[in-house]
This record gives sequence, structure tokens and C-alpha cells, in this order.
Amino acid sequence: MSWALIADSSCNLRGFTPTAPQTTYCFAPLKINVAGEEYIDNEELDVAELNRRVAAEESATSSSCPSVGEWAAFFRSADNVIAVTISANLSGSYEAAVMARDMVLEEDPNRNIFIVNSRAAGGKLELLIVELDRYLAAHPNATFNEVTAYICDREQASTVLFLLSSYENLAKAGRMPKMAGMLANKFNIRMLGTASSEGTIKVLGPARSQKKAFDKIVACMKNDGYHGGPVYIDHVFNDQAAQELAQRITADFPDAEVTCMPCGGLCSYYAESNGLIIGYDW
Repeated sequence: MSWALIADSSCNLRGFTPTAPQTTYCFAPLKINVAGEEYIDNEELDVAELNRRVAAEESATSSSCPSVGEWAAFFRSADNVIAVTISANLSGSYEAAVMARDMVLEEDPNRNIFIVNSRAAGGKLELLIVELDRYLAAHPNATFNEVTAYICDREQASTVLFLLSSYENLAKAGRMPKMAGMLANKFNIRMLGTASSEGTIKVLGPARSQKKAFDKIVACMKNDGYHGGPVYIDHVFNDQAAQELAQRITADFPDAEVTCMPCGGLCSYYAESNGLIIGYDW
């Protein structure tokens, strides 16, 4: 039986090859709309050029989710499909995936398709996809129900943090309180946030220096009960800060497995210049 692990492009894994047998990975691209031009968040996207265009554009910009048809095409690619989407409260991606699942199952009721609302973006999705692959590699005879139970447990026991220094696109799109975004931008304040239980962005407070920001991140991880294991740090052209945070995390948690990677288009659009997105579980 073949497996497909599918995310939307709020997951920043690019070129990932699963280790589990008969398993593939692919992602459904979201789109960013700038001055009437659509940028597809795939592996060919020039993220730096997208960010330059967004920053220079005075009119409103926006993002849009993969279509039902795009999701359906991915869902037909394997016998067993696990899809992980950006938070349902941040995008219509989850809803489109659910509609696609229903359509494909009507065509062929023997397929297995399960959709996970990550209630997050970025690093948490990467964690879920990679851990799914590890589970399938370690349990090649697992049933579909066993795999879905596993990924639901991992989703419940994982979270994401956002360390941002620019908030214009988030505030404009209603993804965070506009007043918080305006004040943070005006006074050039780094802001730490997390995904709420509903999947929206909850502001945890300011961090006036990188050291204080990293202190807050480590404190959040300790409060969540993190002791070691995978951590994913996504960055918007800020690899130096990502590597420094990785060193800080491994200093406090010697059993941490930290992976740093650049953001794709969608996460760059919302995290903006120098932003970091940190996903982990406990």
C-alpha cells in the first residue's frame, strides 16, 4: 500500500524525500497576490523578489489557498494519504482540502484520506511531516487508523512560536491585533507570539533584544515541558539568528535535534523581514 504525505506550502520543506517505503511527499502551493500579479509558492519562487515587491507595494496584498482541484489531484496519488494544512483559522486551505477529500472519496470509497489541521504554520508542519515519515519507516505494517492516531497525538503535543520584527502583513490580514502590530512597527519592537488553541496568533509580549527574545523562547519551551527532540527553526533571510537560536536551544536542551531552514513564500510573506518561526513538541 502506498502512502502520500502532503502539506500546503506553509510547510517550508522543499525537496524532502521520505525514508519510509512506498511513501512520497509533496506540497500544495498557496499563492500571494501583489498588485494583480500572482506568485505561486512553489520551488521555483524567487522569495527575495516576492518580498521586495510586497515591501514596495502601497496597495493591499493578499494570499490565497490551494484550490479544491489541486488538493484532489494530490489525494489521488496514493492509497493512503495524510495531509497537514496551515491553521484553519488562518487560511481556507483546510476547508478546501476537506472538500477535495469528500470529492475523491465519492469517486473511490476505498481510498484512505486524513486531514490534519495543524493550528499553526511553518515549523510545526515540518515537524509533523518528518515525524510521520519516521513513524512509517519504523512501523511499516501500521494500519491507517494507527497512523492517524499517532499524528493526532503529535499535533496535540506540539506548538509553534513566532519571533517577528515586522507585522504589517499580519495586521492588515487580521492575523494579529492591529494595534499591537502598529505599536510594534512604530517602536521597532521584536514581538514573540504563539498559536492559540484556536489556531490564531496570540501575542506573548515584546522582546527588546535578541538575547531577551531567546530567553523567552527557551522559557516557553520549558513551560511546555520540552526536554529534547526535534525543533524546526524557519527564518526569513536570517540564517545567522536561526543558527544562534539553535545554539542557545541545544545549550539548554542537550537532546534537542534542531533543523534550520529558509521560509518559502507564504511564511516569508507573513513573518516578514528577519522573522523566525519555531516548531517543537514535547
